[in-house]
Amino acid sequence: MLKRVIGIWFLLMIPYLSAMGKEVIDMAGRKVVIPDKITRVIPFDNKTNMLLYPIAGDKMIAKAWAGENASMKYISDEYLAMKEVDLKNAEEVLKVNPDVIIVGTFVNKNTSNEVNRYTKFAQKINKPLIIVDLEIMNLDKTYDFLGNLLGLEKESGECSEFIRTVYSEVAGMKKPAGEYSVYIANAESGLRTAPQGSLHAQLFDILGLKNAVVAPMDAKGFSVITIEQLMAVNPDYIFCMGKGNSNPYKSVKDKKVWSNLQAVKSGQIYKVPSDPFVWFDMPPSINRLCGLIWFCGIFNMHESGNTQRMITDFYRIFYKYNLTEKEYGELISR
Repeated sequence: MLKRVIGIWFLLMIPYLSAMGKEVIDMAGRKVVIPDKITRVIPFDNKTNMLLYPIAGDKMIAKAWAGENASMKYISDEYLAMKEVDLKNAEEVLKVNPDVIIVGTFVNKNTSNEVNRYTKFAQKINKPLIIVDLEIMNLDKTYDFLGNLLGLEKESGECSEFIRTVYSEVAGMKKPAGEYSVYIANAESGLRTAPQGSLHAQLFDILGLKNAVVAPMDAKGFSVITIEQLMAVNPDYIFCMGKGNSNPYKSVKDKKVWSNLQAVKSGQIYKVPSDPFVWFDMPPSINRLCGLIWFCGIFNMHESGNTQRMITDFYRIFYKYNLTEKEYGELISR
């Protein structure tokens, strides 16, 4: 009789035991219990959308709301058609019922307050949330982690392999080591910039380029300077960042007030490609790899043909889009 009762109890407990899942340690060092089998995944925000999509598009039940333009260029139709969910709305998240929520953040740069914010959100909706690292020089490890977490080692392996190729090229090249000074022109005025030490200017640091501006930053990592301040530092290169009318390229190139700058005189003004996402930032996710590759070509660290090949490979692997030669030309035109 006792054996029969124990047997019935065990059968009744199977669904409960299965639901408990397994414990993993995420990339922020948090212990999280996740289901044994994950089939329904949702990213927490726009920067995690594109991190997750290349390997887990089939498991993504939605993408985080980002206000993206449905007519974005050079990305798969599948991504554009994917449902959006506002992750700030707990009720909306519970309706789609994810097995796990994944959030990409800069693990070594974020305070415990931000990690606590993610943890509290997960507790509020009673769903497991996994934090992964968005640091550009750790993205290979992030894809390895995600592949193991989601059982998508083959898909993540292709991403990791490509990223390590980028790292290898950068590491093996002779860096300018401060030979050139560079400036980010942002907003319509071109006088909003990411100064030295800003996360938005990290690609400069990786390639040994000297950021022309040293100035206090706002909470978002930007500074607003005057044209006189810019003339005083007189950068060798200007990179104009932003989409549509918010990109200051035309103003920088045509307005007389900019004409005495060294970068303008020598024609070293670049419009940072922005489709489907800005290669330099906005959001600070995998799109920054394109900026790293592109900069290597601009500063003669590798041949332009190699830049095109690597960018085309990136779009195929990460955006699931076969970029044509004509489209590549449109992307980098200025």
